[in-house]
Amino acid sequence: MGTLERTETLAHRIGSNGRITVKTISGTLRVRGIEGEEARLTVTYRIRAADQAAAERALETGRVIVDRGPGSLEVETPERRLSTGLAWLFGGARVRADVAVEVPWGTKVRYETMSGSIEAMALVGDQKYRTVSGDIRLWNLGGLIEAGSISGSITLDNGGDVRLRANTVSGSIKVRARRFYGTALSTTSGSIALVGALDSSGDHRAESISGSVYLTPLNGVTAELRAISGSITSHVEHRSEGGRGYWRSIVGDGRATFKVNSTSGGLRIFAARPGDEVVASAAPAASSTPPTPTADDSVAGADKPVEPTAASAAVADESAPNETDETWNPDETADVDDETPRDDELAVLQALERGEIGVDEAADRLDRSRR
Repeated sequence: MGTLERTETLAHRIGSNGRITVKTISGTLRVRGIEGEEARLTVTYRIRAADQAAAERALETGRVIVDRGPGSLEVETPERRLSTGLAWLFGGARVRADVAVEVPWGTKVRYETMSGSIEAMALVGDQKYRTVSGDIRLWNLGGLIEAGSISGSITLDNGGDVRLRANTVSGSIKVRARRFYGTALSTTSGSIALVGALDSSGDHRAESISGSVYLTPLNGVTAELRAISGSITSHVEHRSEGGRGYWRSIVGDGRATFKVNSTSGGLRIFAARPGDEVVASAAPAASSTPPTPTADDSVAGADKPVEPTAASAAVADESAPNETDETWNPDETADVDDETPRDDELAVLQALERGEIGVDEAADRLDRSRR
């Protein structure tokens, strides 16, 4: 067994307010905002097969499907259009594709994957990110953002002016932005951490059954907690009210309202620390290169997103992708097989996505299938 690696790139003009949709089963999805009106797609394939000829045949079967329309770009892996993942199998070969896209800042983005992770930076258009078991890592974003994961974590760092809706079942949510104009955060067993200013005209809510909620407000806020066994703990000067299932803590002028519903989790309010305040714009104003993350520019404990790999050059002819950097390694490698779900694992993930089974049952089935 060996591994064939091939990179393909293409460019497509979508305008400054175009639309991009990417749907996959596995692999890493990356998107970054840039100047201009052109979208640049880079797909890196890793194919494990008995020989190079089998790998080439598998690549033709497993190559991503790219639809280019006026002002739009749609990317989809073949198995998203089939009931199983057999499109990725050819003579025992297995294909994995990592997708990286650079798009104009104002592009409307929709990214969906099952077991893959999602990374995004420097965007201000409407955005939707969804994964079943992967993590979502967002950096330097603004605008309307929706992010959902079942067993993965969600991180937004160095955000600008945002309206955020984020939900996960067993993962954590950690977000930091200059100003939240609307916030809806939900997790079942994970924790929630929010750092930023809350606009007083917006609706701000957080829900968790057993996880704790950590709030670092950068302006005056009235924090309300409804819980069976939780309570509010404040590390900043405040006024407290309530008791027996309902608590209220008023910080500063208390103009913004942050409502928390929980069963057994509590709410902790922290004072701002140096580096908590976001001072950068939601997208670079004069450069296509986003700012480099520093140790101070993060939510405490949050993972840093990895910067997407840019396409080496725009493709002049859009009729076909430009193939680059093909290599064949005859020695057996494990990275493709380890990270690409088998048919039985794929069936479990699809059942979880459809809501036919719960997270606990899905975890048990996946654990049994890997023994």
